[in-house]
Amino acid sequence: MVLKAIKLGFKYLLKKPYTRMFPVKDPEYITKRTRARHILYMDRCVGCRACQLACPADAIKMYRIEGDFPKNRAKIFPGIDYSRCTYCGLCVEACPVNALAMTNYTMRHLITEDKATTLYTPEMLAKPPEEEHDITLDKRTWTPPPPPPPKK
Repeated sequence: MVLKAIKLGFKYLLKKPYTRMFPVKDPEYITKRTRARHILYMDRCVGCRACQLACPADAIKMYRIEGDFPKNRAKIFPGIDYSRCTYCGLCVEACPVNALAMTNYTMRHLITEDKATTLYTPEMLAKPPEEEHDITLDKRTWTPPPPPPPKK
């Protein structure tokens, strides 16, 4: 066991480390399943708080918004603190009306020293990113993880 660890250590001792440079010099690694910025469909949201309850990182806070929202009488909508978000997609899965979706927009602009810029209000989430993006996770595309293998 100890010899395996020493052998593995020497293997990586001789390899050059991989570091992603900033400002970005390599193209971003984006796949068809990359989870990044959320989009909020305010016309679908019913204000049930299921996304907030499902978030393991406590990154979602509900905000009261004035306006005419027939499906959301409480007029509360989710806002996301991306400095806490783990991009797990549980909020998207928990939403009963498919009001949240995730895109592959990787949000390089969130690399900041000011944490206040990582807080996205419902109005900010409702506007899709200006750059090209694809919806990578919503209620229709979510598939549960495979079951664990049986114990022997």
